[in-house]
Amino acid sequence: MKFLSVDDSSTMRKIVSLALKGAGHTVDEAENGKQALEKLKGISVDCILLDINMPEMNGIEFLRARKSVPSIANVPVFVLTTQDEEALRNEAISLGAKGFIVKPFQKEALLSVVNSGI
Repeated sequence: MKFLSVDDSSTMRKIVSLALKGAGHTVDEAENGKQALEKLKGISVDCILLDINMPEMNGIEFLRARKSVPSIANVPVFVLTTQDEEALRNEAISLGAKGFIVKPFQKEALLSVVNSGI
């Protein structure tokens, strides 16, 4: 499967990428929601892993914006964030996120959540 990892932290993108590539997946990366939308005009992915706190366009703004882009409106999105607040979780889920993973996470937990939700 092909993933898009969207996070302003290059270290976090690398951690996610290593975990997914180690499980046989391919991964593309974006630094924020705006860059992710641009990338998704030229590539197709099976799943998006999305941080919440990012410059230019945060995760919640990305979830809202993707609804108006038919080619990605139904791509599964999993939120990866350090914020474990119920209101934020509920908002992300209401905007179409399939799951919510709190950082730091174990590689096995990431793979389990992603595989169960796709």
